Amino acid sequence: MVELTGVLGVAMVALGMVLTPGPNMIYLVSRSITQGRRAGIVSLGGVAVGFLVYLLATNLGLSVVFIAVPELY
Repeated sequence: MVELTGVLGVAMVALGMVLTPGPNMIYLVSRSITQGRRAGIVSLGGVAVGFLVYLLATNLGLSVVFIAVPELY
């Protein structure tokens, strides 16, 4: 079983990576400035859905690998 401190550590690193300015942040800021608040919020929703799809695909892929080769786990 994974300890709570390990889960919190991973969550903090993930939060830091999400909050760090990058291409997504530049995209959101530029859309918000040029097209207004509503366009920025719609873009934020798209970025969030993209993150969720990426997260789901990664989890499914890792699950398949761990089922196929249990020694890796």
